[in-house]
Amino acid sequence: MKILYISYFYPPLGGPAALRNMKTVRYLSELGAEISVLTVEDIEYAYFDPSLQAGCGESALHRVPSWDPMALLRKAFGKHKTASQMVYKRSPERLKLFIRRLSPIDDKIGWLPHLLKAGRRLLSEEHFDIIYVSCGPFSSALAAYKLAEEFDKPLVVDYRDYWTLLTDYDLMGNKLKMAWSRRWEARILKRANLLICATKGIRDDLANAFDPDLNRHSFILYNGHDERDFGDLPFTKPSSDYFTLSYFGNIYARRSLKHLYQALEEMEREKLIPRNLRVLLYGNFNREVYEEIEHSGISGRIAILPQTSHREALTAMQEADALILVINSSSPKGTLTSKVFEYLRLGRPILAMVPRKGEAADLLREYGITSICPMESVSGIKHCLSDLFDARAIETGVAEALSKYERGAQIKALFARLQDLI
Repeated sequence: MKILYISYFYPPLGGPAALRNMKTVRYLSELGAEISVLTVEDIEYAYFDPSLQAGCGESALHRVPSWDPMALLRKAFGKHKTASQMVYKRSPERLKLFIRRLSPIDDKIGWLPHLLKAGRRLLSEEHFDIIYVSCGPFSSALAAYKLAEEFDKPLVVDYRDYWTLLTDYDLMGNKLKMAWSRRWEARILKRANLLICATKGIRDDLANAFDPDLNRHSFILYNGHDERDFGDLPFTKPSSDYFTLSYFGNIYARRSLKHLYQALEEMEREKLIPRNLRVLLYGNFNREVYEEIEHSGISGRIAILPQTSHREALTAMQEADALILVINSSSPKGTLTSKVFEYLRLGRPILAMVPRKGEAADLLREYGITSICPMESVSGIKHCLSDLFDARAIETGVAEALSKYERGAQIKALFARLQDLI
């Protein structure tokens, strides 16, 4: 089986999108697929994790130039990557959102001409059984659609997130862009031979909005956890000198920790928190995160640590007394952050500030997590924190049923579906 795999996000970029693509390519390759990856050249991005490159496993890697804002920003600063990062991080989110809304489809549309050119060249030179596109950006799906039509190939579309059905963050900006994007989404879904979704909620919402028949040719590929990442992971445990709340990843769109800070500030005044409590945020954060910390009233308890490799992050997660999970209540029901599976695999207590009726809460309850409250509810957060402070020594443990979300097992099932296409 030969696959032309299209993904904007791929190592050395880090983060959940790049990690999902790296793992998918790796396991499909081990199962016998020969995969050529089409991805973008050097861009500006919040996360870089070169350690992921060693585990990719593609047979060929083709990097495509782009004219999108992140690529142009890196080109503008040349070798001065530190300056480029500073501009990216310090730019207000409202400015970034304004720029994103200016482009048709999405702000990565600038790589579409180069992607089409590279894809046509490869498809003319080699035989491929399948064109597989990982979205977002969803402009990638336009290129995959056109290539599948021109060369009469099966099309596999992987939805890592919502496109036009995203309800809590207006990336469109106007009705015309929404209508055009919705038309393209319907066309791509109709053409797709297999629809892959990162959550059941995404699949169900797409079926309800576009075509109930999508359920018949869909596959749910959760981000899950990779058991290989834990086999030789150095064992660490929380420090007896602190009570540590830790957060890993980005904070963007409408997600915020300000209500957590307010809850902690109130509990500090009420003398209801451990004297040695600290909040550790691991990652590269935008200016709004720093501003929230500055106005939190507990800034002395909060520390930002630099982005780490994926392996180092897993090691550090073990050192938390509780791991922070955050999803805003206006998110679609199928919103499910990838870190939740690794949190569960490590068996650490979780402060889950997520919608009570969302897919994330359902998953957490399935594995015994009860400290669940809305991100925006200060009183709810205080109640959950009290439970976590009282049960410091209690670990959730790793449920055997979590194995159904293991990446290798899931991709083995996906491989069989891909074989059916050819």
